[in-house]
Amino acid sequence: MKRTAYFLVFVFLTTVLMSSCLNEDDVKNPKVYSLKFYTVNENKEFVEVGEPVKGVTYTIGVETDADICSVWPGGIRQIVKKVGSDVDSTDINGNVVLSKSDCYQDYGLLKAQGLKTSLNSSIGWTTTYQYPQSGDFEFTVVVTNHGYDSPEYKQVAVPFTVKIR
Repeated sequence: MKRTAYFLVFVFLTTVLMSSCLNEDDVKNPKVYSLKFYTVNENKEFVEVGEPVKGVTYTIGVETDADICSVWPGGIRQIVKKVGSDVDSTDINGNVVLSKSDCYQDYGLLKAQGLKTSLNSSIGWTTTYQYPQSGDFEFTVVVTNHGYDSPEYKQVAVPFTVKIR
């Protein structure tokens, strides 16, 4: 009788431990809930801005349930020109050569990179940015969830259109 009871307890504990490990491996797609622009007032508090303007440095807040967040504001895209002409310089694969870019369309090209973010408890993932000119910009947020002790991850690119006055 004791032997059967010990065996059942062992099976029960093994099942519980394995099910909790399997829950850790279930990686869900991350979601982005909001993208907001903020300024900091004299009391060091974040104040939401309705319509951003060029030339002002803003704190960008991304509310998401993701483990990692990268921001591509799309305000700067500088292409290297061939010497003495207006023709774009290209690499051996036919890709344009960039001197600087924060546009997600250039992801993977040399000199293209998103902005680093940090986690703020009140407004989510944050970074600072200043748009150099007015217009409509393709703003992309790349969010990632990763599995605990596994190589699996889920990554989602969420596009926004930002109007800068």
